[in-house]
Amino acid sequence: MPRKHHLYPDFGSLTRNLDPQWIAQALATTGCASVRKRKLPAERVVWLVIALAMYRHQSMAQVVADLDLALPDEINPDIAKSALTQARQRLGQEPLSQLFGMSAAVWDQRHQQGRSWRGLARYAVDGSTLKAADTQDNREHFGAQEYASGAVASYPQL
Repeated sequence: MPRKHHLYPDFGSLTRNLDPQWIAQALATTGCASVRKRKLPAERVVWLVIALAMYRHQSMAQVVADLDLALPDEINPDIAKSALTQARQRLGQEPLSQLFGMSAAVWDQRHQQGRSWRGLARYAVDGSTLKAADTQDNREHFGAQEYASGAVASYPQL
């Protein structure tokens, strides 16, 4: 899929890490794969939806044009804005949900091997405090913030 990296430098990284076979599998599993030859087939609509989430400041038509998502058509080179909306509606949420599940599972497995913390997968710890439900099990497992006065915080904290 041709891309204009000077406009969207981060999109190239995403396309290298999001296996196109995952998209094909998500579309096939949910019955949303393109049957007709379309100017914007389902695979490219998935890329469009992902790109729209990343580049919210651009219109759909601009993202399609900048990322060359529409298949070439010498007779009618333009794609109607309404066709983009219809393509997103036709795709629906199911293939994107499937794709998220597949990619998250693979990425999690790839990046969490041997990197757990207290038996939990680490995603980010930036010095912030996470409050847990106030249960005896959580207090025993996570503890709670103790103040200099000796008082204990009202919720267990990580």
